[in-house]
Amino acid sequence: MPDLPARGSVHYGTTRIDYSIRPATRKTLAIHVFPDGSVVTDAPRTATVDEIAAKVKSRGAWVLKQQRIFAAYPPAIPARRYVSGEEVRYLGRQYRLKLLVGHERSAKLKGAHLEVTLLAQDGADVAKKLVDAWLRDRADAIFHSLVGSCLERTSGIGVKTVPEWRMLRMRKRWGSCTNSGTLILNPELVAAPKDCIEYVISHELCHLRVRNHSAAFYRLLSRVVPKWEHLRMKLNRAVELRLEY
Repeated sequence: MPDLPARGSVHYGTTRIDYSIRPATRKTLAIHVFPDGSVVTDAPRTATVDEIAAKVKSRGAWVLKQQRIFAAYPPAIPARRYVSGEEVRYLGRQYRLKLLVGHERSAKLKGAHLEVTLLAQDGADVAKKLVDAWLRDRADAIFHSLVGSCLERTSGIGVKTVPEWRMLRMRKRWGSCTNSGTLILNPELVAAPKDCIEYVISHELCHLRVRNHSAAFYRLLSRVVPKWEHLRMKLNRAVELRLEY
């Protein structure tokens, strides 16, 4: 079987759809549309170029609909500079970063602000460490609580025991499930509303029963989280991060 090319394109009506091709160990082809409008296919290694193109074309209306939805999203927030007045997103709400100078370093929520106290000699690098550490600590506590509560949703499909889980910052995923059954959660997820975090955790818990993103998986996910498509769009509106689901 010849290697698959990295990219392909098809025309749906008068619109050209460009897509990337990722060879994958799976039986069916999956199509992802990301917030930046890019289209990625996870293709079985046995798939041909023509089969992939035909599948993308058959889903052309859905692909273009997703691209229109994402195009209506607000622009991405610029890279943070860790200066007073910048926005910090936490559990679906927007807070303003407020830098103070004191005798002891700290970070805490106070009203509409995330107040970060620095020493007189500290710069933006220290502010970054304090903000990132505070967000990561909060993510750890919130994920710990929600992994347990999400088991109530998945008990009906046979997932009743809290699995091992850990946090890992990922560029393209909210979460993943390893072959050994460990859940991986992106700490960036703490910026999203709780119901969106619960959706991601439930999604990964469903992978303990069905490892791939086949039609069987989405039937299972729909039993556990009936409004998962709405929550996926809400999540992408709340936090600017490419989503693998």
